[in-house]
Amino acid sequence: MEQTYPVYEKISSRDLIGRKTGWIGLVGNLLLVLIKLIAGYFSQSIAITADALNNLTDCCSSLLTITGFTLAAREKDRTHPYGHGRMEYICGFLISILILLTAVSVGKSSLNRLLHPMNVLVSPSIILPLIIGILLKLAMAWYVNRLNKAADSAALRAVRNDNLSDSLVTSVTLAGILLIPFTSVPLDGILGIVVAFSILWSGFTSFKENLVLLLGKGVTPETERKIRQLLSEYTLFEEVEDINLHDYGPEEKLAFIKVRFRESPRSAEASAIQNTVIKRLKDELQLDATLYPDMTSGSIPMDASAP
Repeated sequence: MEQTYPVYEKISSRDLIGRKTGWIGLVGNLLLVLIKLIAGYFSQSIAITADALNNLTDCCSSLLTITGFTLAAREKDRTHPYGHGRMEYICGFLISILILLTAVSVGKSSLNRLLHPMNVLVSPSIILPLIIGILLKLAMAWYVNRLNKAADSAALRAVRNDNLSDSLVTSVTLAGILLIPFTSVPLDGILGIVVAFSILWSGFTSFKENLVLLLGKGVTPETERKIRQLLSEYTLFEEVEDINLHDYGPEEKLAFIKVRFRESPRSAEASAIQNTVIKRLKDELQLDATLYPDMTSGSIPMDASAP
């Protein structure tokens, strides 16, 4: 009988921050969906309804954020020796598809309203929900940014930016609603299209970012600069010849660094320096690094003590 292994979950501050952000986003966006759907129904405003659908997509995004961080927190096993960190990228990719579908739906409804205008009722009971939405989204963006200072997650930065974008879209919608009594232009349909394009741009940006992560992203210029700077602090290394990065998730990044040594890397002192460098790369850049010489150049110095 094949032996099975239990799957344990590693709880880290990053995982807790991700899930907490997801639950806060879910509750906040559900509240906004309810408020804006009611306001959109009574005002017959497609722009407000489009904004509510955008918040409904944000609810799905929050659920996927919770799911992604939960699955990514699972420990390594025989089938997945590098862990499950890419689940965060997969969930981000699914979120971007939801955003794109929402943009298409909102755009179709807004175009129909533009071609067939309807009267929009403007009253304090309609304006107040939009003001609440702007303030709540700004508060959520601030809170996510505060939590993410510890996690430094690209996914959570996207959540923060999405909240800021939503507050801007709602502000544009509010401005248009306030101008409706002073013009005969079908602002409701026009603003709905503006909202749709804003959602579309957000979805496309997220889609592109997560697709690159899933396909495999090389070392960034900033990370390469930091690696080279760190190794330059030690006289053992003459030159960094090449850096290859394999990304298996935010907390599982393998770096293979080809170096040229000034002296033999086999001595006890050289081995201690290499171990120190590997530890610093893990602590400072969150990289599991492997240092290796260029075996084809014949440039590996020999140990003077060797026979």
